[in-house]
Amino acid sequence: MKYLFPLIMLTACSSGSVQLSDKAKNLEVYGNKPVDCRVAGRVVGTDKNGSKELAMNHALNQAADLNASGVFVNQEVPNGSVMNVHATAYQCD
Repeated sequence: MKYLFPLIMLTACSSGSVQLSDKAKNLEVYGNKPVDCRVAGRVVGTDKNGSKELAMNHALNQAADLNASGVFVNQEVPNGSVMNVHATAYQCD
C-alpha cells in the first residue's frame, strides 16, 4: 500500500506530458531566422508544469499541423509554474 501513492503520482505527472507527433519529429529548430522561407504561422507551446521541453514539443506539434519544415523560437516565457514557448513556424523548400 505504501508504494501505491508514488505510483499514482508518477502516473499523474506523466499523463500530462506532450509527446511529439510523427510529423513534428521531422521538424527543424532553427538557431537563426531562416532566409528564403515562408512564414507558415505563429505558434505558442505551453506546459503547465514549467517544462521548457514539453512546451517546445507542444509548439512543434502545432507547427507540424501547419505543414511547417521548422520553427524559430522567438521567446521562452516562464509564468509561475507555466512555461510558454513563442515561435514562428516556417516552410522552407
